[in-house]
Amino acid sequence: MLARVLLTAERALRRTREIVPQHVRQVLLLEYMLPLGCVVHLTPVFEAMKRARPEIEIAVATRGLGLHVLRHSRFVDHLIETADPTTNLIGAVRDLRKKLRRRGVRPDCVLTGASDQRTKIALMGLLGASGWRGGFTQTPALYQRPLANDFQLSLIGNNLRLANLVGCDVADRIEPRVFFSESDATTAKALLGAANPESRPVVVMVTQTSGGQSTGWHTERFVEVIRHAAHERGLAVVYVGTAAEAAAIDAILEAAGGLGASIAGKTTVSELAAVLAVSDFAVTLDTGTMHVGRAVGVPMVVLGPSWQKPLEWMPLGVENVRLLRGEDRVGAPEGYRLDEVSAEGVIAALEELMAIYPATEEARARRLQAGLSEIDHLAAR
Repeated sequence: MLARVLLTAERALRRTREIVPQHVRQVLLLEYMLPLGCVVHLTPVFEAMKRARPEIEIAVATRGLGLHVLRHSRFVDHLIETADPTTNLIGAVRDLRKKLRRRGVRPDCVLTGASDQRTKIALMGLLGASGWRGGFTQTPALYQRPLANDFQLSLIGNNLRLANLVGCDVADRIEPRVFFSESDATTAKALLGAANPESRPVVVMVTQTSGGQSTGWHTERFVEVIRHAAHERGLAVVYVGTAAEAAAIDAILEAAGGLGASIAGKTTVSELAAVLAVSDFAVTLDTGTMHVGRAVGVPMVVLGPSWQKPLEWMPLGVENVRLLRGEDRVGAPEGYRLDEVSAEGVIAALEELMAIYPATEEARARRLQAGLSEIDHLAAR
């Protein structure tokens, strides 16, 4: 009922125009559900739009982690910070209207991705910006071009359907991208230099997950992989994570006899992206850092849970990723810690990656160059 009232009022107050996707010149995307993976998995949409229609001007309204992931994006024209509409709708609408006006942006359409299906986010689009609305929502009546999840597609695949709404055909596979600055790259090199003074090839270990789901692995299996990497293959082991994860990481480092060095809590998101880009390999749990590693192209062994269908989140079909997981199951038993994934399996996958993608200065330079950006949307504010 409320949706119908709002739409009636909108039609009365705004001039109704025919929706022609090819006529769209300014697009506003709203991004407020901010697990790191959700933010990273929306980035292909921006590249898809810019590839197909370079004239489109893309604005993204977001907050917190969304700002940090997109800070250096080459495919976003305006990065707008607002209050969180899920907790402060009025404040978010006020912020959005003010900042769009200041930038001279009058969106032809407002879009929401598959992770942002919240009615308050839809209301923010209605109340805070001009243009028709499209994308994924819990309240289709508020949208002129609503989409529903296609469960035969990945999260990235569903998000890329947004590009079709503005007349952009997506024929090729588009991977996520997280960009970083020259300063971020300098910081990354300094951190790795201190952790690896002998300049050996680097394997990054991601041993912690930020959520409460059963995605952890057995410490003794991590230790076996770490010892093989260091003793048998001569790799420098570097642990990454948040400050909150530092103590747990230190416990694994200690269990491994002090092999490696931790830089947990010492990087921003873009600095973490640079660290991964100038490293050689990663062994990672299913967590946000894994998505950043995918976005910068570092060869990875990914340990995935068997209770979660891999299609939605996992880097399936990515050539330089080896995904290890058990057979599909419903739910996780008590105490489950990726029991089906063995240390021997991870070591074999790492060995395969090392043979196909040898650690070279040229490979690191390619990843570095692909991720570098001169844009700083936060400084521009």
